[in-house]
Amino acid sequence: MHRALIGCGIFSRTRPEIVAALSEALVPERFGPGRVLGARSVVGECLYLVVSGKVKVSYQRYADREIVLMLLGPSEIFGTVTLFDAGPQDMTMTALTDVVAVSITRDRLSKWMRQCPEVCEQVLRLFARWVKAMTNSLSDLVFADEQGRVASRLLLLKQRFGHQDGEVVRVEHGLSIEDFAHLAGVDPERVAATLRGFEANGWIRLERRGIVIVDGQALSQLRQLSTGRVTDV
Repeated sequence: MHRALIGCGIFSRTRPEIVAALSEALVPERFGPGRVLGARSVVGECLYLVVSGKVKVSYQRYADREIVLMLLGPSEIFGTVTLFDAGPQDMTMTALTDVVAVSITRDRLSKWMRQCPEVCEQVLRLFARWVKAMTNSLSDLVFADEQGRVASRLLLLKQRFGHQDGEVVRVEHGLSIEDFAHLAGVDPERVAATLRGFEANGWIRLERRGIVIVDGQALSQLRQLSTGRVTDV
């Protein structure tokens, strides 16, 4: 818990002993794969900090239409924006793996911000990161073609959840093909065909619930050509 609080960024400038004391007030909750973290009615009343596991954040307006906005891993937070702009939400947080998370209420965070003024600046940094991430995602959806979107999402997963394994990067994302399609904004059949094409080119290797990135540079160049901007690998 202590490590997750430090890693989330809000308390990166707060003394460790203070963070340790604050963490004692939090109660961890466990969620199995497929479980929803909190009801929609409480989104806006608290934020969630992921201690371990992976969570997908999705937006669903109609029963048959879902968009996966982002994936969260350990030490990542969701709900900071809605915490300060509460109202009806159509977003859902669903555990992809076994997840341990803690909820932090608006009142508790406000108290921490009063006690530790440096936390206010770090919360603003979280806002800025969220805006940047959403801007990049919207840019891909508007300007990139299907292959570019798939390549972009692979690079994002590589950056967030990849670990080096010799000369390749192994990404255990836990997404189904439907989840990945919702993340990329591409039809599942087209996603499957595109991934097979990338594998035939030698850029990736497909594994159950994961992908091995063999040639990240090729994916980056494809995304650059698709969107007209340079991307870090």
